[in-house]
Amino acid sequence: MEREYRRILTDESIQLMGTLEGYCPIQAEGTVASQPFYFHARWHEWSFSVSETTDVSAVDISAMLQADAFGFQVTGTTTGTYDAGWMEFDEAERIIKQCSRQYLELKSK
Repeated sequence: MEREYRRILTDESIQLMGTLEGYCPIQAEGTVASQPFYFHARWHEWSFSVSETTDVSAVDISAMLQADAFGFQVTGTTTGTYDAGWMEFDEAERIIKQCSRQYLELKSK
């Protein structure tokens, strides 16, 4: 089966629009609830971040220790050393949607 290298992400129920692409790393950028998001997966780790300010990009938030001061961030791991960078797009999209739902739930409180 041939690997997919680019996927458009859309889900109106969670106000998600973006593009998922590449391997090692897998990356996605777009918006959730009109706020920019960034997803990155490499080695055994992945991260999802949303910026709520124009002062700091979602890409930069993914590298910050106190990301919650500027937006939202969730991180996770996979079992193998290189698994995250080679995860299937279906799994990456599932994680992005799950994190987007967490963000929207937190934002609604």
